[in-house]
Amino acid sequence: MFCTIEGIKIPLVMTGSSTFVGSAQFGKNARIYRKKFLKNTEAMLEILKASYQAGGRGFHVVDAGKIVEAAKIMLETHNDYVVIGSTFPGPDPLIENLIAIGAKIIFIHASAADRKDQRLNALIEEISSRGVHIGLAVHNAISTLTYAFENLPDIKTFLTPFNKAGLYMGYKEQLEQLIDQKKDCFFIGMKTMAAGKLNPEEAFDYISKHNICAATIGMVTLEEATITTKMALEMFSKK
Repeated sequence: MFCTIEGIKIPLVMTGSSTFVGSAQFGKNARIYRKKFLKNTEAMLEILKASYQAGGRGFHVVDAGKIVEAAKIMLETHNDYVVIGSTFPGPDPLIENLIAIGAKIIFIHASAADRKDQRLNALIEEISSRGVHIGLAVHNAISTLTYAFENLPDIKTFLTPFNKAGLYMGYKEQLEQLIDQKKDCFFIGMKTMAAGKLNPEEAFDYISKHNICAATIGMVTLEEATITTKMALEMFSKK
């Protein structure tokens, strides 16, 4: 149920926070999800615990609403639980609470990573100075990954859109090739269900065939958390 990323034990399957914050990718449901989860610790914990019971051992966190509070409770009550995090888009990256709860990796949010400018360099320096492992989250995946491979050789961990539908991936086949050939780097898939457009079996059968070492998955019901986590773990076991 775990993989190792540069010496760090990371769960193969982690609950994503995109549904909890109501990300725009969910269209008309985004507002519904945000209202249901973002400030409701118990609602989030129900999903996190259902995924845990099915074998999911982690949570990808941003410091918004009650997300950090839910993560802290899971860490306190489950001794094999792991949290990773992403900086917050905007002028304040909000890393203090991520560090305080022991996030194993902090990804620089794609809104900064994709710009490939001094802001990115400043965030890399800020996070590395705190002794936390750094990764890059990417939305403009091909461009930003290529830039990182060429200019940021110390960064080896990436959070990238990756799904069978090719949604949010840009040129799908080109991104597949780029990731599959980069064996010295570690890629965690996000948007793996293409915002609910794929069923778990086809989504993670596809993931299992590529150089993706773990996945974050947005979940909104107990049934979805259970089935999706189990299916993702089953498919990862085939790698």
